[in-house]
Amino acid sequence: MPQFRKMLVASVLENYLIRQEFEDQMKTLLANYGVEGVQSYMVLPPKNEMMEGELKQRIKESSLDSVLVIRPKAVRTESEEVITGGVYVPPPGYYTFWGYWNTVYGNFYPTSSYSKENVVVRVEFNLYNIKDEKLVWSGETDTVYSKDFEKLGKEYAKTLVNQLKRDKVIRKK
Repeated sequence: MPQFRKMLVASVLENYLIRQEFEDQMKTLLANYGVEGVQSYMVLPPKNEMMEGELKQRIKESSLDSVLVIRPKAVRTESEEVITGGVYVPPPGYYTFWGYWNTVYGNFYPTSSYSKENVVVRVEFNLYNIKDEKLVWSGETDTVYSKDFEKLGKEYAKTLVNQLKRDKVIRKK
């Protein structure tokens, strides 16, 4: 695995606020590993203003040595039942001495709950080496979408950087 020093972080997202928060957080976290993170929203024009070939040429001519592309692949909605209260019912024979040996087999009956809809986003991330344009690292994950953009961006960036560290793509300074 090559030692990367200057990485373009390009999140391909419709929501500019999430993109900005995420890329800013990636820059901060990558600095802890001696990697200069460059936010794509600072250096790349909007998608409709530049052709792909011109974009590739600009990246190759830059001082970047890698590009990390993060993009959503799929979105789905999942329903979850959240239990807010319930009753534990011990097994029969609880009131005798020997019944205590079987209390682990009691039953829990929910008395109150509600349904919650979660939006789950499948995200793909690919790290490319600029010199030879080869894919050097790739992954996918499912993330529950949150309306708190700042928290979502920070937590996702932290998780991604931790995975890069575990896979020895980046190392401590």
